[in-house]
Amino acid sequence: MGINKHQEQEKKMVEEALRIGPQSDRRRFFVSAATMGAAAATAPLVSMAQSAPAGAAPAARRAILKNDARLLNIGATVRSGNYWDFTTFMTPVEEFYVRNHYPTPLVEQKPILDPKNWNLKIHGNGIDKPIEITYDQLLKMPSKTIVATMECHGNGRSLFWEQQGHDKVAGGNWVLGAIGQAEWQYVPMSHIFALVGLKPNAKSVLFWSGVDGNDMGRPMPVSEITSRADDIGICFNMNGNPLTADHGGPVRVVVPGWGGTASIKWLTEMKIDTHHHWVRLNTKGEVYIGPDYEAPTINPTDEFIGVAAADVKGPMVTWMPIKSFITVPLVLEKSPSVPANYPLKRGEVPKVSAGRQVMRGYAWAPQHGIWYVEYRIDGGMWQRANLRQPNLGKYTWVRFDFPWDATPGNHVIETRGTDSKGNSQPATVPFNQLGMANGAVPKFKIQVV
Repeated sequence: MGINKHQEQEKKMVEEALRIGPQSDRRRFFVSAATMGAAAATAPLVSMAQSAPAGAAPAARRAILKNDARLLNIGATVRSGNYWDFTTFMTPVEEFYVRNHYPTPLVEQKPILDPKNWNLKIHGNGIDKPIEITYDQLLKMPSKTIVATMECHGNGRSLFWEQQGHDKVAGGNWVLGAIGQAEWQYVPMSHIFALVGLKPNAKSVLFWSGVDGNDMGRPMPVSEITSRADDIGICFNMNGNPLTADHGGPVRVVVPGWGGTASIKWLTEMKIDTHHHWVRLNTKGEVYIGPDYEAPTINPTDEFIGVAAADVKGPMVTWMPIKSFITVPLVLEKSPSVPANYPLKRGEVPKVSAGRQVMRGYAWAPQHGIWYVEYRIDGGMWQRANLRQPNLGKYTWVRFDFPWDATPGNHVIETRGTDSKGNSQPATVPFNQLGMANGAVPKFKIQVV
């Protein structure tokens, strides 16, 4: 069915009461450097078999198929990675965050998600040859793999509340864990464009799902895709295995470096046109709205799908900013909510033992790659951290560490990433109503005992 036609309304989002229940026994305190981010070195990169927790709702009623054993429960359709437990360069699938706007669609409800039924419709006035691609045909096409982080636009929203005092920011409390790194296998857009005959005046590609909800799609300028058409593509594997349902299986888009919403899940349609597209996810959601942001220009030929010109209030979020963190849970004092299975109570400060500690963390700069990472303690001088190998540059994160002679008392540790072009994380970022893409220097409060 075309994206301009009426689609059956989805059932209402699963109520909070149906979420997978928090596990209170997972709440923990930090009493030594070893407990901060420690995990078994033998943890597999990928585990496709995911068992349901005891007492969990049947799969047909659950909004997300993963269990909460290694995830932070943000809400009915949202799970964050437990970033304070991260140790690996590649993120295991069971630790990878999930951001859905609706419950994860199941094959039983949406037969098109069965690989034998799936097909991708590519059409629009910006191409010479409309085509449809089956799953088997997709797998036979030339493919590439790329190691890249994927990050939700709202990751770091907590910093607006905790560090900048913006109580008018709306959205879920991701803290800093809506980020993961994987190896993605995909058919590059350069090949797709060659198949359909991209016209010189094509302006916009609307990637559309329409499976999880009748408004789930997002456009991307053709110029942005052609500038790196071998890096962006139609993805079918994650960490060497077929995409799981929570991560958009059988097929999704992968746009390295841009916020995760650009990488539309459960892809079924691509509309390539000589005009711009406006939908919910580049008007009412996933955009910068605030006094420092100017609304985009609307052209007479623009196409509006489920929204109106009055809904265009700010620019679409694209590239994610430079970010960094140490593997310590952020103290949540001012946030409107604290996730039920967060390791700290509201206002509680994590604890470490006095003495020599090795602090560890992650930093990424999707557009240009991390050049170096600095840290400072209690507002002192910035010092260089040690970067751990590998550092693959563009699109990827790097792990870092530094020594700390921890003395008894309360302390604040800050980290700051700088990319290969010399851009560094700022102290603050401009207010935006939806709390998008906060890349400010994070401040970690720690009590040494």
